[in-house]
Amino acid sequence: MNSKIVLVVGPSGAGKDTLLRYAKEKLNENFSFVKRYITREADVNENNYYIDEYAFEILRHNGYFASSWNAHGNFYGIPKRFIKNGINIISISRARIKDFENLYKDVYTLNISIPKEKLKERLIARGRESSKEIEQRLNRSYEKIQCNKLIEFDNSSPIDESKEKFLELLKSIEND
Repeated sequence: MNSKIVLVVGPSGAGKDTLLRYAKEKLNENFSFVKRYITREADVNENNYYIDEYAFEILRHNGYFASSWNAHGNFYGIPKRFIKNGINIISISRARIKDFENLYKDVYTLNISIPKEKLKERLIARGRESSKEIEQRLNRSYEKIQCNKLIEFDNSSPIDESKEKFLELLKSIEND
């Protein structure tokens, strides 16, 4: 299989789903936006498959996922069969990068970031978490991302500018 894996990571609220949704609208069929299985209903910014915890555990136990993880009380999984020829773009937990690097040879990791003040505004506006949970999230310290091909993406520009920069970045990976 001739595949490139582009892993999109970053804190919740950094704008990953907004960038991915825009890229999906603009890019050609060489780019596959891999859906995740999640044990919570998707919100308006996401396009994932809902699955209950029991079914999720059965699939995980039977080796269905290339990678799976638990975050904030929910389970997430990327099915192996969803990986296609071409560029596969996947939003994942930074803790699962090695799963993909162990399975596939051409893996890029895009770390989406924004300043904490802007992140706080977005998390409050989204309304998924309490003030205390938001503060805990903002005060979380992250270890340096360990991966083979890390690309940092600052998403603090005006949204239209960030979307175009993100598109250019994905196209540059396609041509790498």
